[in-house]
Amino acid sequence: MRCLRPRADWGTEAMAIWTVHAPDGDLAAANAADRLVFVREGFSWWALAVPFLWTLRHRLWAVFVGWALVALAIEVVDRFGDPTVATVIGAAFALWFAVSANDLRRWTLERRGLRLVALAQGANRDEAELRFFAGTAGETHPFPSATPPAAAAPSAPSAPRRDLPPIVGFAGLTRGTP
Repeated sequence: MRCLRPRADWGTEAMAIWTVHAPDGDLAAANAADRLVFVREGFSWWALAVPFLWTLRHRLWAVFVGWALVALAIEVVDRFGDPTVATVIGAAFALWFAVSANDLRRWTLERRGLRLVALAQGANRDEAELRFFAGTAGETHPFPSATPPAAAAPSAPSAPRRDLPPIVGFAGLTRGTP
């Protein structure tokens, strides 16, 4: 009989990327006011299982209205058209909504004035928050504002600008690698 030895990576969760959103201003002030929002990248099982409750829990009013209108249109197709077509459209819409749910949440946060300020990596939200705050400890500089300064003169063309900030707490790449 073969003896199974425990592997070093058993029991570890897959690491996920979380986007960190905050209003313009100082990091310490945003943290003190509890205005930082962490949104996980990827598929949302809750948005697949109970999309109406998921949208209401995250206060995504425009997304809820859009979801309700599409659900109503699918119901009309089911009632007055082919029920098989309505089932296929409904399943496809539910899967699309679950895949896009966190992107719709980021869109709503941006509309409310919260900007993407960092990316954090962690197995869960608590770990991502710990890594984010450990990586930004002691920083009191203001986040860059959404609008560029008016006095800035156009400069010579340079390398393409990366819009996304570095991932805080990501140990997979060393500094200086693209």
